[in-house]
Amino acid sequence: MSFLIALLSLALAQASLAHIELDLVTVGDPGNQALPIINFNPTFPTAENATEFVGAVSYEYEIGRVEITVNQWVAFLNTVDPTAANARFLWEPAMSPEVDEKYGSVRRVVTAPVGSRYQMAAPEFSQRPMGWIEFFRAARFINSLNNGTHERTVIAGDIAHYRCWFSQNTEIGVYDLRNQSTFGIAAVRTVHTGFVLPSQDEWIKAAHYSHEPTPNGSHYWRYPTKSDQAPTPALVNACGEVTNVASAPIVNYNNVAEWCPDSCPGGDASACPEPFGFIGNLTRVGACQSPSPWNTLDQGGNLVEWTDTIVAPVAGAPNPLNVPIWRQLHGGISVAAEWQLWMSATGASDPFGQYLGNTRAFAGFRVGFLPGETAGCVGDLSNIALPRSRT
Repeated sequence: MSFLIALLSLALAQASLAHIELDLVTVGDPGNQALPIINFNPTFPTAENATEFVGAVSYEYEIGRVEITVNQWVAFLNTVDPTAANARFLWEPAMSPEVDEKYGSVRRVVTAPVGSRYQMAAPEFSQRPMGWIEFFRAARFINSLNNGTHERTVIAGDIAHYRCWFSQNTEIGVYDLRNQSTFGIAAVRTVHTGFVLPSQDEWIKAAHYSHEPTPNGSHYWRYPTKSDQAPTPALVNACGEVTNVASAPIVNYNNVAEWCPDSCPGGDASACPEPFGFIGNLTRVGACQSPSPWNTLDQGGNLVEWTDTIVAPVAGAPNPLNVPIWRQLHGGISVAAEWQLWMSATGASDPFGQYLGNTRAFAGFRVGFLPGETAGCVGDLSNIALPRSRT
């Protein structure tokens, strides 16, 4: 009897904690062939001319149907940093509407009750993807998820619904981040089951790979919308809701989706002047309703997304912190042109996002999930000079 009471108490305590809900899709067809690409070139080259081979994954895995949203990030912040001490720099002033009222989606209110000091800036942001993310923020979110608990329910043949409770342990787990200036920079997966940041190949396969041959002669679509033709840019109303879904496939790109919280419900987007000159804003996750071959949404446009794949710094690119290891990103952003939607747009940045500059407002992530001991560490460190670890 006492054991049952203890279980009930634990269940009630868990139910009272902040949690998030995630939908993940299964990506099957393990052992698919990689595709040769020339980086930032829309054509598919021969293997002899390729600069990289991408998309091959030897195991089945899951990936978030959409990106992590503002309300999910706020729940994470209030769980792992309830006093808003911000020791891990998971929040920065650029996230605040007091600094950028158009893209600032999260306030830090240190006078609010403990556990609610991070707040959404406006209700319209709730289901927008969370921007201003750098690699370490995304990796700490993943550690917290994996160190916490979750309940999984299959709601459709290829979609699993997760109810997740965060742990306050953000520094170890999937990624060892205890010193992000040394070995944290080189962090790779230390476990091979549970939540992860998708690798570059996992991300590309979910966005572009088709089990059936595509019209271009490969098994990969050029765009993450089951199409070889450029999608139509999303149009929005004053509240940022997509209005041209009938024109699918559509993607939020090309600086078209202009809106801001102060223009909702009936104002003008110019009510929110933007300090960096950007026009397009983020749309609600999934609103474009243009799925990939595996039923993910928004793998093109809206936010560029972090992966955990390691690369060397881009030759000749600004690297103000002289970081020796960069990470791959994919997906394009709402204020960029079509070329960022190409499968070959294998961009990279230092893990602090310094190379992204002000466009960090459009940097986010989605989660992956490995169901078993199948996926090894991603990122080849053998040819990259690493900083010495501190012991």
